[in-house]
Amino acid sequence: MTKKQSFLYLLRILLLLGTGMLLLLFYQKGYMVSFILFIILLILQILLFFDALKKLTVDIECIIDCLLHKDYSISISQQKKTQGVYNKLALLIEKSKENNTIQSSQNIIFHKIIEHLPNGMLILRKNRTGNIEIFVINQAFCDFLKIPKLYQWNILLSKIPELIKIINPKKWGSLKHVITLKINNTSETFYLKTSVIQNSDFQYQIISLETVQQLIDKKEKESWYKLMNVMSHEIINTITPISSLADNLEGIVLDELTAENVDELSQGLRIIKKRSQHLTRFVNTYRKLAALPLPQKKMTNIAELIENTVALFQQQFDKHTINVKKNMETPYWLQIDPEQIEQVFINLILNSIHALQTTEAPYISIEISQNDSKINIFFSDNGSGISDTIKDSVFIPYFTTRKDGAGIGLTLSKAIMEAHQGHMYFTSDTVKTTFVLSFNYL
Repeated sequence: MTKKQSFLYLLRILLLLGTGMLLLLFYQKGYMVSFILFIILLILQILLFFDALKKLTVDIECIIDCLLHKDYSISISQQKKTQGVYNKLALLIEKSKENNTIQSSQNIIFHKIIEHLPNGMLILRKNRTGNIEIFVINQAFCDFLKIPKLYQWNILLSKIPELIKIINPKKWGSLKHVITLKINNTSETFYLKTSVIQNSDFQYQIISLETVQQLIDKKEKESWYKLMNVMSHEIINTITPISSLADNLEGIVLDELTAENVDELSQGLRIIKKRSQHLTRFVNTYRKLAALPLPQKKMTNIAELIENTVALFQQQFDKHTINVKKNMETPYWLQIDPEQIEQVFINLILNSIHALQTTEAPYISIEISQNDSKINIFFSDNGSGISDTIKDSVFIPYFTTRKDGAGIGLTLSKAIMEAHQGHMYFTSDTVKTTFVLSFNYL
C-alpha cells in the first residue's frame, strides 16, 4: 500500500471518528436537526468507505480467479498501477504468464521428443482417487501394437489386453521383461520396461516398448565402437615396439658392426618379423569378416543341412560323450546360401563342444519351429554358459574366452544371418545356453 493510499484511508477513518464525536455533542446539546443531518453524513461516509474496500476486494478476487484459470487476458490500467497493491498484482500476472509460456514450451518440446523416439512410449497418470488417464502416447507405441492413437484409457484398455495382463494397471511397479505379443495373428517379441514416479498430486507409470531388432541394432553399434578400440589397441601394441626397435637398429647399422652387434641386429629383425606376422594375421582375420561375399541363395532343406553338419562332428560327440538331441522331423525349406549357413552351424556346434568340456551328462539340443512368417532354429547346450560380465561382448570381433580361438566365429555367424535378412541372438542361464537363428521365409 502506497503512502497516498494510507493517507486516504487514515483520512476516512478520522472523518468517521470526527463525525461520531459531533453526533455525540449534538445529541447532548439537543440539536436534533444537526444530529439527524450528521447521522445521514455518517451513513454516507461508511457506505463510501465500504464501497472503496469492496472495489479493491472485487478487483483482487477477479485477478486471482483469472490466475487460477490461467487466463492472462486481464489487464490493469496504468493509473491503477500507481497504487502499490495493483502494481504488485500486475507483476504477478506478468510473472505467471511468463512461467506458463515457459511451461507450455517445455511441454511441447517434451511431447515432440517422446513422439520422435523409436521406442514405443505410453505414460499413464493416476490421481489420488485412482482414476487413470493417458498422459502421453507416441506413434511408435501405436505402430508396434497396430492400434490407432487413442487418448481415452478406457478405450485403449480394450485394444491391448495382452499387454494389460503384464503391466497390471491396478498395481503399478517397475519391470524389465522380454514379452511376446500376438498382433494381427503374428507373434512379435518386445523388450518391455516400466517405471513409476510420484509427485504430490499424481502417480505416473512410464511404459517403454522396444523391438528385439532395435536392441540388436543398439548392441551392434556398441560392438563396432568396441571393435574400433580393439583394433586401435592391437595395431598400436604392434607398431610401438617395431618403431622403437627400428630406431635401435638404425643406430647399430650406423656404428661399426661387431659380432655382438650382429646378434643384436638379428634378434631385433626376428622380433620385427614376428610382430609383423601377428599384425598380418590380425588384418587378414578382419578382411575375412569385412569381405563376406553375398549369399548365393537356393532352396535348401534346412533340416537336412543340419543333419549333414552334425554328422561332421560325430567322432567328437562320441569322444566327449555328448548326447545330441534333434527335434526337426519335418522338412523345412528356405532360400539360403547352404555353404554360409552351414558355417554358422559349424561355429555354434564348435562353441557348444568347447562349453561342454567340464559338464557332466553333456548334451546339445537342436530344434526347429515355424510360425506364420518365421523359421527359428534353436541350438542349446548345458555347458558352462555365458556370464553376465561378457554377454555384451559375445558378438564383438576378436573377443574370445578360448586360448586357441580367433574371436570371429560368432561375429561372422551374425554377419551371415544379417546377409540373409535374418537375426541371431542368445539366452543363457544356469541351466542352458540357447542361440536362436531366426529366418524370414515369406
